[in-house]
Amino acid sequence: MRKFIGLTQRNLLVFFKDKTMIFFSMLTPLIIFVLYLLFLRDTYVNALEESAGILLPLIHGSDVDAFVNGLLLSGIMGSSLITIPYNCLVTLISDREAGIDVDLTVTPASRLQIILAYFTAAAISAFLMTSIIMGIGLFLLQLTASTFLTVKAVLKLMLLLFIGSVSSTAIFMLIVLFIRTTSASGAFLGILSAVSGFIIGAYIPLSGFASAIRNFCQMFPATGITVLLRDTLLSGVLDHVNDSIGGIDQGLFTSGIRNYFTFQIEFFGNAFSWQQTCFYVIMITMAAILAISLIYPKVYQKK
Repeated sequence: MRKFIGLTQRNLLVFFKDKTMIFFSMLTPLIIFVLYLLFLRDTYVNALEESAGILLPLIHGSDVDAFVNGLLLSGIMGSSLITIPYNCLVTLISDREAGIDVDLTVTPASRLQIILAYFTAAAISAFLMTSIIMGIGLFLLQLTASTFLTVKAVLKLMLLLFIGSVSSTAIFMLIVLFIRTTSASGAFLGILSAVSGFIIGAYIPLSGFASAIRNFCQMFPATGITVLLRDTLLSGVLDHVNDSIGGIDQGLFTSGIRNYFTFQIEFFGNAFSWQQTCFYVIMITMAAILAISLIYPKVYQKK
C-alpha cells in the first residue's frame, strides 16, 4: 500500500506542477462560457419566454436568469467531466514517451499498483479541479439570483462530480493506454473538446436530436452525469416557477421544460431514475477499471 500511495503522490505532483496542462484542462469550459455569452444565453431565454406564452407575466425574471445560468453551469460541468479527467491522464503518456514508465517497473511496485496509481491520481486531480469550478459557479449563481439549492442538493452535486470524475478517468484511461505520444494525445483532445459539448447537450438540448442519436449520446456515462447535474441544479428553480404559476397550467409548462432540456435519461423510451442512472455509470466504471488492470500489463509487454 505504501508503494501505491507513494506513486499516487508522485503523479499528483507531476500534474499540478505543469501549469500549461492545467490551463488546457480548463480550455473547453472556457469555450462553453464564451459561447454562452455570445449566443446560447439569448437563445435559451427566448425559448423559455416563447414556451411560457401567456404565463410569462407570472414568472419572475430572476427565475429565468437562475434557470438559464444553471443550464450554463451544468454544461460547463459536463464538459469539464470529459476534458479534465482526460488531461489528468496525460502524465501517463508523457511518462511513457520519456521512458519513465520503464524505470517504474524496476521498483518493488507491481504493474497493477503502477497503473492504479496513475488512475487514482488522475481521478483525484479531476475531482479537485471540477469541485473548484463547481464552487465558483455556485457562488456566481447565488450572486445573480436564488438557486433554491438545499444542503442535500449541494452534497448530491459533489457526489455526482466524484462519480463523474472516476468514471471518465476509467473510460479515458482505456484509450490513453494505446496513445504513445503527447502530440497524438493533443490531437485526440482537440476532437474530444469539439464533440463533448454536443454529446452532453451543452450546445443543443438532446431532445433536438433524432432518437437514434439521442440514444447514442445517452449511452455515455458523462451524459448521464450531466443530466443528473442539470436536474439537481435546476429542480428547485422549476419548482419555484411552478409555484409562481399557481397551478393554472397544472404543471405542464415546467414539465415541458424538463422534457425539452432533458432532466432524465431515457434509453429507447425507458426512463431511468436518479439511482438507476448512477448505477449504470458505476457499472460501466467498474468494467473499465477491470479492463485497465488486464490490458496494461499486455500493452506494456509489447513495448
